[in-house]
Amino acid sequence: MPGEGPFLWLNERGPPLGFWRPPPGGMCLSTFLFVRRGPKILLGKYGDTPKWEELAGLDATRRQTHSKGWTIPARQVKFGEDPWDAARHVGEVILGIRGMRYSEPRVEVDLYPPSWAPDRLHYDLWFFVDAAPPKGGTLKVPPWYAELAWQDPRRVPDEAYARDHQDVVARWRTARRRTT
Repeated sequence: MPGEGPFLWLNERGPPLGFWRPPPGGMCLSTFLFVRRGPKILLGKYGDTPKWEELAGLDATRRQTHSKGWTIPARQVKFGEDPWDAARHVGEVILGIRGMRYSEPRVEVDLYPPSWAPDRLHYDLWFFVDAAPPKGGTLKVPPWYAELAWQDPRRVPDEAYARDHQDVVARWRTARRRTT
């Protein structure tokens, strides 16, 4: 039917095989910042503070649901924002680390039936950005995190992650092997 896909072209004047409104299962565009130090990446656990709504759009329910596990520093891309700028925001504002070097974003796509609507498909466009912190800096935990730590992603068990970030880390590791 015109305006209902399958091509991810979101525009009222798009071609008949594009979407003329968001897909029924929704769509998210997220930037994940992989701050690297040797084989380790920086992972965090959310603190229960409303500051997360301003920083990354996380409401109280999501913060509390996902506060026990490790997450990759990330946030949704804002309307009209460049994913690279979103990554810099994660690094400088959310993590408070100045002077990092950032890679160009690498794009990954995930398509799956969400638990809230198993008869529909949800689209995730993930922008993976690697970052190198300045040498000699010390890690300070911002007040909106309960914990930040350098972790070897090969050694973190899947059940230790929150928000299905184990899947994101696995995809990032696969994508890195393809590009390096």
